[in-house]
Amino acid sequence: MKTKLLSLFQKWANWKNILALFALQMLFNLVIMPSASSSDTHDIPILDLQFFYTPQRAYEIISAYTPELRQAAAMTRLTLDIIYPIVYGLMLCLLLVVTFRKAFPKSRFADTSVFVPWIGVLFDYLENFGLATMYLSYPTEFYFLARLTSIFTTLKWTFIGIGFLLALIGAVKLVFVKKKKE
Repeated sequence: MKTKLLSLFQKWANWKNILALFALQMLFNLVIMPSASSSDTHDIPILDLQFFYTPQRAYEIISAYTPELRQAAAMTRLTLDIIYPIVYGLMLCLLLVVTFRKAFPKSRFADTSVFVPWIGVLFDYLENFGLATMYLSYPTEFYFLARLTSIFTTLKWTFIGIGFLLALIGAVKLVFVKKKKE
């Protein structure tokens, strides 16, 4: 299974696909997600854009939402925010194939590195379900779920960050190795 996925990612990994996915990600970030969750109509923080939050802070933010905003935020987490992680996960995965995997072709970790973004995607999904539950069940407060969801949020950002760091390391190595050969 791992080999089939690696072959598929290798086949798709080119700058044209990466740029197309980047454009789609920007469309999600700047237009689709803000309008779907009505976050462009208020100044209330968005929980899944935080790196970490306490259960108290989570419910402080949720309590500032109107019932309509909570409903919109929950529905966004259960619909569009199921598609969005696939977009950024695939973009980052292909970027890792083009950079890190090419920079370190003999490393065992190079093959494994392309799966790092998918760990972030998994935590994003867990975060989405936790947040949707919190939004929909409010005013009932589930502090354990809020703490767990915050951990999922932190792990999501950590693995996405690691993925970008690995891509940067691969890109730097490719540039310096290419310059050395010239």
